[in-house]
Formats: sequence, C-alpha cells, structure tokens
Amino acid sequence: MLKNKMLPKLPLLLTTLAFLVILHGAVGRPMPKADTPKDMINKLQSIFKIDEGLMVYNTGVAREELEDDEIVCAERRAGKSYCKEVENYMEATRLDKIDPEQFAKFKEYFIDDLAQPQLVATRMDFGKSPCNSKTNIIYPESAESEDSKWLLIVQHAQHKQGVLVEECENVGQPCEENSTLPLEDMPKCKQNFSYRKLVVLVNGEMKEEMVKLPTTCECKMCST
Repeated sequence: MLKNKMLPKLPLLLTTLAFLVILHGAVGRPMPKADTPKDMINKLQSIFKIDEGLMVYNTGVAREELEDDEIVCAERRAGKSYCKEVENYMEATRLDKIDPEQFAKFKEYFIDDLAQPQLVATRMDFGKSPCNSKTNIIYPESAESEDSKWLLIVQHAQHKQGVLVEECENVGQPCEENSTLPLEDMPKCKQNFSYRKLVVLVNGEMKEEMVKLPTTCECKMCST
C-alpha cells in the first residue's frame, strides 16, 4: 500500500533531480575574477562620464583633445585661424574692468574696414574668379599669432575691430575647367592668409599683436 502511494510522486522527484543536476553544472563553472583590470576601467572611463553614483554615455570631446589654452570655438575646431565667438569670452577678458584709458590709447583700431569692399568688388568684376568665395566683415574674438599662439582680441560693445576677410568656399577643389591635366596636377582653390596688427588682451593689458587672417582665395597650381 505504501509503495502504491509513492509511485505517483516519482516523476516529480526525477524532474527535481534533473533540475538540480543542470543547476550544479551552471554553478560549477568558473566565476570571473572580482577585480576588474585597470585597462578595462580606463576603457570604461573613456566611454562613460563617471561621477558619484552616476554613469552617463560620454558624447563630448575627451579632455586631452581640448585646446590647452582654453580658447574654444567652432572655427578653430574646423581648422580656421580665427574665432568669431569664444566660449566664456566676457569672463575670460573681463573687458568691463579695463581702464577706459586703455581703450583711448588704441582708439584708431576700433573701426570697421569700410573702403576695401569696393576694391574687392572691382577686382571680382574685372575677371570672374574660378574659385567661389565669401567676403564679409567679421569681429573675431580670438586669432592665431605669428608664433602659433591663440590670443584674445579686444571686442567691446563700444570698441569693436571689424576686419574684412575673403574665404574660399571650395578649398582644395580643382578650379580649371576643360583641363587635360591629371587631377593631382590640376590647379586648385587655395586660401591665402596675411598677418594683421590688432589689439589683443594679454594678462589684463591691451597690446598690439600680428594675427593670422584669411585675405584672398585664388586658383593656384599645387606645388609637389
């Protein structure tokens, strides 16, 4: 009688034993080491911004890729020699704290280039350039100096330095139609630069410095 009562429970017992065997096989596998290698931590930190209790995917620029002089702008990142707008420009320059006498000392610089656009228009009418370019007046807040340092240019609400520039729209593109030359030997659009003296701010003091600015765009044979 006792045997008959135990028989129906046998399938359940066998199923339980089979489950325990499978579980033992899984548990018996070697576990990964608790200590994460340092190189793995470094990789994770390059992908994630890690803070106290917070981990967010990092879509920004790595710190080592930022400019060491902290002058950051879209134009500089694009390879240009000037910045139209610099992040935190007013905080960096503190122009509102500058002695008015300093502005008066350099008053001849605080004007816009007005006469030159007519000269550019005359040159363009004389013969159509094969290279597309844009000519306008900019008020750069920073530019590259002769020794490749980036300087903050004085641009105050009442004291602005307007600079006329001409920039190529298709730098490096072939500019001679119906040429029989191989592509690598064809003339290409080239951006020209010149150094111009502007008033910059260094350690809270205004001074004159030569800075690099785009001047003309021309079709030119590339030197090998």
